[in-house]
Order: sequence, then structure tokens, then C-alpha cells
Amino acid sequence: MRRPHHVTRRRAAPALALVVALAAPSPALAAGGGPAPNGSESIGVVVSLLVLVSAAYLLAHFVVGRLQTRLLIVGGLEYLLLGAMLGPGTPAIRAFDQLDGLLPIIALAAGWIGLLRGTEFHIDQVRRSPPGTGRIVLLHHAVPGVLVASGAYLFLQSGWVPHSLITGAAVSAAVLGCCAACDSVEPFDVLAKRYEIGSQLAPMLRNAAQLGDVLIILAFGAVLCVFHPSTPGAEVPLSEAGWFLVMVGLGVGLGLLFRPFLGGDESDNARFLALVGIIIFASGAAYFLELASLTVNLLLGIVLVHFARGGKLLHLTLERTERPMRLVLLVFAGALWEPPALWPTVYGLGAFLLLRWVGKWLASVLASLGTGLRRDIYRGLMSHGEVTVAMAVSFRLFYSGAAVDIAYTVILGSVVFWDLFAPRMLRTILVEEGDLLRELPPSNGAAQEPA
Repeated sequence: MRRPHHVTRRRAAPALALVVALAAPSPALAAGGGPAPNGSESIGVVVSLLVLVSAAYLLAHFVVGRLQTRLLIVGGLEYLLLGAMLGPGTPAIRAFDQLDGLLPIIALAAGWIGLLRGTEFHIDQVRRSPPGTGRIVLLHHAVPGVLVASGAYLFLQSGWVPHSLITGAAVSAAVLGCCAACDSVEPFDVLAKRYEIGSQLAPMLRNAAQLGDVLIILAFGAVLCVFHPSTPGAEVPLSEAGWFLVMVGLGVGLGLLFRPFLGGDESDNARFLALVGIIIFASGAAYFLELASLTVNLLLGIVLVHFARGGKLLHLTLERTERPMRLVLLVFAGALWEPPALWPTVYGLGAFLLLRWVGKWLASVLASLGTGLRRDIYRGLMSHGEVTVAMAVSFRLFYSGAAVDIAYTVILGSVVFWDLFAPRMLRTILVEEGDLLRELPPSNGAAQEPA
């Protein structure tokens, strides 16, 4: 009997993570050409990886999936922990001790999320948006982003952080601002597994989160152009505006170039293989030019969905592979983590959470002025989502230093924090608005297979 697509996707993610882990260079080779490990050490590493990946899969399938529905939390923490255990930041196994050879693959995982968000965006979505959506999108992303970026820059330049740690303060602050502005539709998906959701407030918030992703990904790409790693060395004499034009031209140009290859008559498998080749090419080009593959693929997806004959089918194909690629992205995000300075990170995380909450609250107040919008609408837009993780990973690919380590840890810490609490906050506001109609029977809701 043919397996359901969602079961295949869940089983593919741990398998893909394992394949990549086994392909990673060994710690001995990472040390600089030392002798290869003996047979018993290699077998021990492989067995340890098998145990860890199997445990993560079983935990996700039998424990986290059920907790996600019953306790209303966004899953994925277990894969972040798995990646951290395999990465150089944890001296336990260190299967990902040398990640240089895997960086293009990591850029591919981030680019996949960008292409998916690009194919989700359509101009008709903007036209059909409920009244007030534009105010929410603008204010709920601009206010917390600017507030956090300003606070982070002052924090990294203040006496709280030793002077030796502040290299990269400007780019770290800008990326923190982008991540603070980002929100997610994942809490809506978590609630939809357990409740029947109405059509009053929920569609507006979900639409605002989707449109906001597009704006934030574009802003993030612009940040990497302004602080382009090649600019100080002048290897390629381009200004910040020049790099931005290269990024936009790359995404739009590749979209127009690949449009004839997606005629709309292909099978799902043929379309999937074509998309794999397109994403690999676009992400590889972006990585080579040290640009955000997330943004390049977003622009590529927008062009394809509007101009390719089978544009709308592309999104359906990408949706079927979103879960495995998201989990692989989380594993790599954990593997890229390195322990930062403790107390600056603790202060930074606390300040980030506080300033982001204040920014969202202030944006809700401003958006409600002269309208019928609630003053606490921010409670439905607190989760981060995979776009934030993809931005953090893309940031980590090109920048290093103590300030980068702090910023990266703060971002992942905030993702974990809000993934635990955001769905319940969303449920509260939907209950108050009368938009949570009823709890679904166990066969359709809590007892269903975890996504």
C-alpha cells in the first residue's frame, strides 16, 4: 500500500540528516590533516550518530508530536538540540566538527525556505487582504525591528560588553532587528490541528504574517549587501547599492531563465527534480557571491509563481517537502552554534525578548489608532518561525566573531522561547474574539499524526 505523503516526509528528514552527518569530515581530518581515525573509532561515531538520529526521530514522532497538539507548542526544538550535540560547540561527538564542506548545503536549506515563501506570495493576495492588514504588516515589523536593532547596537557598543567582543556589532544589531521583526504562521497550523478556526481575526493575522515574511527577507538581503563581507577587501569593487542590484538581478534573472523549464505539464516528480536543480544553482550562486540565498530564492520564487505556466503548482510541490527541509535546517542551525560569552549573552537575550515584546505592543497600539483593530493584536504575532532560523543560519555562514556568537545564540534562544508560548497566546486572543469555534474530535485533532 502506498504510504501517505506526510509519513514519508517525516521519515525522510532524519534519514537526510543522518546522510549529511555521515558525509561530514571526521574530527581527525578537521584537525589539519592528521591521521584518520582507526576502525573502532569510526564505528563508534557511526553508531553514536545512528542512536542520536533514531532517538530524535522517535522523540519527534511519539512524544513531541503529541505534546505539540496537547500543550500547543511549535515543534523543532529536538532537532536544534540534535544539531548542537553533533556540532563543534559540544565536545561529545563532534560529527560536524568541520562544517566548511557543508556550507553550500546549509545555504541550500535556507534557500529552500526562501523559494517556498516566494511561491506563497501573489499579487492577488495583497489585493484580497482584509482591511487593516497593511497597517499590521508595516507597523508590526518596522517598530520592533528598529527598536531591537537600535537597542542591540547600543548594547554591543556599551560597557556591558568587553571591547574585544564588539567586532561585528553593526551587522549583528541589524540582523537582530530583522529577526525581531519576523513572525510566523506556525501557531495557526498548531491550533488548526486541535480546533476549528473561524474567519474573523485569524485570516487577517495569518495573511499579515505571510506578507511580513516577504518584507523581512528582502530587508535581510539588503542588510547583507550593506555589510557585504567582500566590501572591505575590495576584491569586487561594488558599493552597497551595487551588491543589492546584483542580488535582485540574480533572483529575478534566474527566475526568467528557468521559467521555460517549468511548463506546467510535468509530473510531481519531474517538477520536484527541476526545482531541486534550480534551488541548487541559485543557492550556489548566492553563496559564491556571499549574498543571502534566502533572498535570492525568494525573488526567484516570486518570478516563477507569476510568470511560469505551472507557477501555482510549484508551491504545492514545495509544500510537500517543507517539513523535511525545515528539520534539516534546524539540525544545521544547531550544528553552527558555538558557546558565546555567558553573561553578555544572558543580558542580550533578556533585552531582546523585552524589546521585541515592547515593540510588538507599541505597534499594536499604533495600528489600532482610528481603526477597529484590537490594541493587543500583537499576541497573535509573537512566534518566529523557520524564516528567522534561515536568516540566522545565513548570517552565520558569512560572519564570525564574539558579537556574532552572541547574536546567533540570542536569536535561537528567542525562537525556542516563543515557540513554547506563542500558540497559547494566539489561542487566548482568538477565544476572546470568538474565532475559535470548537475543539475537533480526537480523530481529526489531538490524536492525529503529528505533522
